Amino acid sequence: MTLADDAESAADPEPTHDAMVEAIAVLEQLAADRGLLERLSQEEMHRLMRAAEGVAVPDRVSRMKLRRAIQKREKAALAEQKAADESLLAQTGIRKQFAPKRIKQACAPAPFEPELPPANTQPDDQFGPRLQVPRSCYICKRDYDRVHQFYDSMCPDCASLNWTKRNQTADLSGRYALLTGGRVKIGFQAALKLLRAGAYVVVTTRFPRDASQRFLDEADSGDWKDRLQLYGIDLRHTPSVELLAEHLVATLPRLDFLLNNACQTVRRPPGFYAHLMEGETRSLEALPAAAEPLLASYEQLRGQGLISPTNGKTLPAQVRDSLAGIQRAAELSQIPLAPGDHASGAEVFPTGQYDHDLQQVDLRSINSWRLPLADVPTVELLEVHLVNAVAPFILNARLKPLMLRVPTRDKHIVNVSAMEGIFYRAYKTDKHPHTNMAKAALNMMTRTSAQDYVADGIHMNSVDTGWITDEDPADIAERKREELGFHPPLDTIDAAARICDPIFAGMLSGEHLWGNFLKDYQIANW
Repeated sequence: MTLADDAESAADPEPTHDAMVEAIAVLEQLAADRGLLERLSQEEMHRLMRAAEGVAVPDRVSRMKLRRAIQKREKAALAEQKAADESLLAQTGIRKQFAPKRIKQACAPAPFEPELPPANTQPDDQFGPRLQVPRSCYICKRDYDRVHQFYDSMCPDCASLNWTKRNQTADLSGRYALLTGGRVKIGFQAALKLLRAGAYVVVTTRFPRDASQRFLDEADSGDWKDRLQLYGIDLRHTPSVELLAEHLVATLPRLDFLLNNACQTVRRPPGFYAHLMEGETRSLEALPAAAEPLLASYEQLRGQGLISPTNGKTLPAQVRDSLAGIQRAAELSQIPLAPGDHASGAEVFPTGQYDHDLQQVDLRSINSWRLPLADVPTVELLEVHLVNAVAPFILNARLKPLMLRVPTRDKHIVNVSAMEGIFYRAYKTDKHPHTNMAKAALNMMTRTSAQDYVADGIHMNSVDTGWITDEDPADIAERKREELGFHPPLDTIDAAARICDPIFAGMLSGEHLWGNFLKDYQIANW
C-alpha cells in the first residue's frame, strides 16, 4: 500500500454496524473455504492477513482503545437507563409534593425550623413500571426494581409497610396528649394525626400565633379545633418548662401521651424568625376569632392576654425572670447570642421566600451541621442539650403525676430521637458532635427510665423519625440534587407516622412496646 493509499484510508468514515456485520460474514466464508483467497492479489492477501491479525491479536494500545470504547458505551447506556428511571421516580407521590409547582407561595412579611419488613400485600396497582437499573432499598438495603406509587427509595415490601403505617390511625377519643414543637413539619403532622384520631392535644411552640393560623388553615379544622390548645414556650428557658409542667398538672384532667418532639438540630439566627414577630406581638383581641380559643389557656397563664410590642433587640427588665420563656417565647428568638447572629439580613434570609413548609429560606453558606467539635459555639452546645434532652427530662419527670391520675395502663412517652444519637454504627462523621451528644443523652434517659415507668403503665420509647430533611446549607443541598439526584426518602407525614406508631400500634394490637429505640417501625440497636 502506498502513502497515498494510507492517507485515503485514514480519511474514510468509520464503518457502520451493518458494514462490520457484512465483514464478519465474509471472514466466516473465507475461514470455511480458504481457497476463496486465490481471487485476491498477493498485496491484497497480505493486507487481509495483517488486518485479521491486528483484530485477532491486538497490541496493548489497541486493546486499551477497545476497552475504553466498551466502557464509554456501557456508561452511556447506564446513564440513559438511570435517566429513564429518574423520570419514572419523579412521578412518585413523595417527589411530586416537592416539585416547584407544588411549593406554596407566601406574600412578603412585614419588616421586623433493622428487620426485614412483612411481605408485600398491596395490590399490583400500587406499583408502577419496573426500573431498568435495580436500586438499594433505603430501609432493608435489598435490591429492588418495582417502584411504589408514592415511595421512590423502597422495595415493594418496605413501601407497602410504610404506606400502611402512614395511613394508620386508632380511636383515641377522650385521651389527652402533649406534643412539643408542633408548629411545623413533623410535630405539626403528628398533632394532626392525634387530633384526627379523636384526642385532645396540647401543642407547644415558640410561635403560637403562627401555629394557630396553620392549624386553622387545615380544611377539616372544624372537626377538631375544639380539642386543640396551643402554648408558647421557649424550651431553652428551663424555669419556664418547670412552670408549664406545673400549670398542666393543675389544669388538665389527665395525660395519656407525651411526645417530646421539639428539637434543635441546626441553630437559626434571629433573622430566620424575624418575619414572624409582627404576628406574634399582636394582642389576642387582634387575632381572628377562631384563634382565640386555641390560645386562651396560654394567655391565661402568661397574664391578661395583651403584649406590649418590643423591637426584639432587648427585653424589658420585668420579664427577665423565671417566666421569660413563656411570657416572651417568640421574642427570645430575636436576642443575638451566638457568633454570626448579628449578620442575618435579607442576603441570607430573603424577604418573602419560604420553603414547602412555609419556613424562611436559609441561604447561609455554612451551618452547624457542617461543624466539627472545635468550631461549635458554646451557646449552641448548651441550647441543643436544653431543648433535646433537658426539657424532655423535666416534662417526663414533672408530668408523671398527671399521667398517673387515671389508672389506665396504655400510656406512652415518645422521646423523638435520631440516628445521630446511637452508638452501634462503626462509622460516624466528625461533624455536629453537639447534636449527637444531645440525642445520645435523650436515648440514655429512655434506656434507663423506661423500666421504671412501665411499672405504672407508661411505655417509654425513643423513636427515630427517619431521613426527611437535608440539613446541609442550601447551596450544597441544591448541588446534591442536581448532580446526584438526591432527595430525602421520607417526608414529614412519614416521620409523624413513626413517632405516633407506638401509640397507634399499641392501641390496635394491645401490645405496647417499651424501653426500645425504634427505627422504621422496628426495634433497632442503641
